[in-house]
Amino acid sequence: MGIDSDMKIGNAEIVRIEEYHGLGFPPEAFFPEWNNDLVTRHLDWMVPAHYSPDEGRLMGSVHSWLIRLPKLTILVDTCSGNHKYRPDSPFFSMMNSTYIENLTAAGVHPDEIDIVFCTHLHIDHVGWNTRLLDGRWVPTFKNAKYVASRTEFDRVTGTDESADSTHLMADTIQPILDSNQWLLIDTPYDLTDELVIESSPGHTTGHSHLTLTTKGGKAVFTGDIVHHPIQIYLPEWSSAACADPHLAAHTRKNILESLSETGTWLMPVHFAKPFCCRVGKRDGNGFVCELG
Repeated sequence: MGIDSDMKIGNAEIVRIEEYHGLGFPPEAFFPEWNNDLVTRHLDWMVPAHYSPDEGRLMGSVHSWLIRLPKLTILVDTCSGNHKYRPDSPFFSMMNSTYIENLTAAGVHPDEIDIVFCTHLHIDHVGWNTRLLDGRWVPTFKNAKYVASRTEFDRVTGTDESADSTHLMADTIQPILDSNQWLLIDTPYDLTDELVIESSPGHTTGHSHLTLTTKGGKAVFTGDIVHHPIQIYLPEWSSAACADPHLAAHTRKNILESLSETGTWLMPVHFAKPFCCRVGKRDGNGFVCELG
């Protein structure tokens, strides 16, 4: 099942809001443990949707998840943003996407977003928190509360002095501080009876995820707990972007174990089409990715 159209889970409507979909990073650069021989048995499902052998690159996506409940509209992660200078990360630097047009095409104006939930504060998950207006960075979602883990916020505003982090503070974090729209939370945290935020450290120290539970089913919005479907089969593989690879793998295994054979939807933000999946039975030390 894909998310090119709306997905219904009980009284919740879920829509994928695309910023980018296509060729991603070389697998050897993204996964330090990448092994061509080990991956061979997965090529039948990976090629061409999730891996391009001809290009020698993974396939991926950068997107948000829009959740519409009867009285609440939530946006999970906000991609990279336009016009943002990221000297350490050229892939995400100075983008010029149709993200806002894609959001409005889904029937939602930015002013109608009630909550922006940031699983973590990496540059490709918070970029559209702000937009450039008359030479100033202003909140894109002026009526929303921007929800993030207090631990994660402290990480970003603490000792990280990389060039990307410096720019992130100036163009994405500070404008939301100035508008008094940040809601910093300690986990677990109930947004509503149907929406719960829980800690999932490893990719970053303060990474968290969102679980939607309705009478019609369940979905877990996992941020960067899982970057690519191959990690469902090989959960011990952490990305080069993970701050603590061992903890990230531990968190990933626990999440996948809890979802295995439950029918719960796994909703990452970097899977290529069909963009989400269910987690099947155990497959050795890993699990099965049910993409269909």
